[in-house]
Amino acid sequence: MRKFLAIAAMSLVMAGTAAAQGGGGGMGGMQMDPAQMQQRTFDRLFKDITVTDAVKTKAMDIIKKHQGEMAAIDPQAADRRDQMMHHRTAMHTELKGLLTSDADKATFDKNAAAPMGRRGGGPPR
Repeated sequence: MRKFLAIAAMSLVMAGTAAAQGGGGGMGGMQMDPAQMQQRTFDRLFKDITVTDAVKTKAMDIIKKHQGEMAAIDPQAADRRDQMMHHRTAMHTELKGLLTSDADKATFDKNAAAPMGRRGGGPPR
């Protein structure tokens, strides 16, 4: 009986500690809703490009469509990476098609090729 109570007490302590740590969620624990993710994608791809409200609306619709399709991909699928790359390439092609100036298209290409920020890992050593 004592062993059982000791194990139960340890389990409660461990569960409390785990709950206090909170969820990871990536991005330093920051959780984004789909609208925030779409805005962040727009801001990253259209950095230094001025667009009209109509173009922004069309761009946000394209981003929303493709992010929904990418979210529906089975995380366990063997070809998940290929599917994601296909959708990302298609999204970039559609978004770039909204731009008229060659300079804006070049800036878009530069933005699309830029790394998306720091990913995982600890501090540099």
